[in-house]
Amino acid sequence: MAKLLVIAEHRDGKLSVATLELCRVAKEIAPALGLEPAAAVFAKDDSIAKEVANYIPEVFVVADPAVAVYTADGYTQAAKAVVEAKDVKGVLIPHTYDGVDYAAKVAMAINAGIVSNVNKVVVEGGKPVCTRNIYNGKLQETKTISTDKFVISIEKGAYDPAEAGAAGSVTAVSASFGPIRTKVKEVVSTSTGGVDISQAKIIVSGGRGLKDADKYKATVIPLAQKLGGEYAGSRPVIDSGWTEPSRQVGQSGKTVTPDLYLALGISGAVQHVAGMKGSKCIVAINKDPEAPIFNIATYGIVADLFEVVPALMEKL
Repeated sequence: MAKLLVIAEHRDGKLSVATLELCRVAKEIAPALGLEPAAAVFAKDDSIAKEVANYIPEVFVVADPAVAVYTADGYTQAAKAVVEAKDVKGVLIPHTYDGVDYAAKVAMAINAGIVSNVNKVVVEGGKPVCTRNIYNGKLQETKTISTDKFVISIEKGAYDPAEAGAAGSVTAVSASFGPIRTKVKEVVSTSTGGVDISQAKIIVSGGRGLKDADKYKATVIPLAQKLGGEYAGSRPVIDSGWTEPSRQVGQSGKTVTPDLYLALGISGAVQHVAGMKGSKCIVAINKDPEAPIFNIATYGIVADLFEVVPALMEKL
């Protein structure tokens, strides 16, 4: 049977959570497409492939020095080899920095239609229907892919990760590599020890209403710690240096879908809302009753956050 293929993402021997999220998507929609869920791993050996096999029934591995380190040329050629060898009709790629870099190249290489930056995929009439944000999150559009083959890149955090089960099979696939134009000299980490807020179940996020860095740190961080969650911020908070860039929520930051999202002093600009409106419960605290954040809040508190948060801390 033809395959629906997840291309795994990994770095420094660690599998990304985004890969596990796509494994869930593949297993959910493959039956309705008449396809079998599978994954592909491109690496120097099959160690990552064996890990991926715990989350999806079939894994294909291209083990070659040409893909020991990520490059767009290397991943595109490896993906084409798997697609042609294993009758792959659909390819799912994480919408991350790497995914954005090579997803369209894969689509061109295999002559496939592509929809990028997707946050939801369903199947209607035997075809994938993709939903994604447009106009800085002001609207959502749906696109149906009608080509014989397709590529979809899916936002990190849009789905819960797949759960481990019985180990699937791992099969080697050979690829003949042509020129790889990018030469990786060094990989520099810019946020060592940082957290991935896209996986947090509780997030306390602050905006310009916190006034300054000292008030942000004295208000947002203690509340997040008390709730057992993570702290975050809107783009103005990040641009002002109140907290690290890895904690930015929004279109130019992380997309998050926690069980609880507390928005403190956040007005609700469309760019910020685009990154958090999938949260299950949104609690907004803002003294401006006309703040757009209240349009999507589950609960809204029109009050001074510097009065509300201490009261919450006391109750907690």
